[in-house]
Amino acid sequence: MRVSWCVVMLGLVACGGSTGAVTGDPLAEVARPIDPPASTTTVSTSATTLSPEVMVAAVPDMEMEMDIDIVAAFDQLMDARLACGRRPEACRVDELAMVGSPIHQELTVLMDSRTRAGIVASTRGSLRYRIDDARVDGDHASITTCLYDGIVLTMDGSIFDESTMSAITEWTMVRSANGWRWSDWRVIDSTREGDLCGFAG
Repeated sequence: MRVSWCVVMLGLVACGGSTGAVTGDPLAEVARPIDPPASTTTVSTSATTLSPEVMVAAVPDMEMEMDIDIVAAFDQLMDARLACGRRPEACRVDELAMVGSPIHQELTVLMDSRTRAGIVASTRGSLRYRIDDARVDGDHASITTCLYDGIVLTMDGSIFDESTMSAITEWTMVRSANGWRWSDWRVIDSTREGDLCGFAG
């Protein structure tokens, strides 16, 4: 199912973001428990376990200052994306992405196809992510993350995909009347052979 990072990331969750890690499935595969734990943002150099399946990596100490509000908004979107992975039929894409944006279209197609195929993110495996950079310019923001996705996807109770992925990604966000929403994203680097983020160990 992790045929491409676009599909995986949008299915996300099996991939993570910001100061935390999301487990369950990537954006496209972001499937979390039906009631995912609240997202927390920490500023330290260690990883924090929020639950058996959600790992939140702290934002590393760096000389740059990150906008805490945008980091919190990104974490909330990642949590919502995980919930979509677990229950694609109940996913409200409008609450994740700006209507008409590329990522809104990708997520809509992903959730529809997941619902039709009966593919959901299980509670096995985990998704870790870390926000390495967060920049805000008025009503637009850019977030750079490193994530490691090991969430197991199932179809009708059987394992559909248990592969792992690691990627460095950049997300574009736009402020709407209802808060921050994703508008686009791109993969800067990715691998299925290891952990680009250094979470292991």
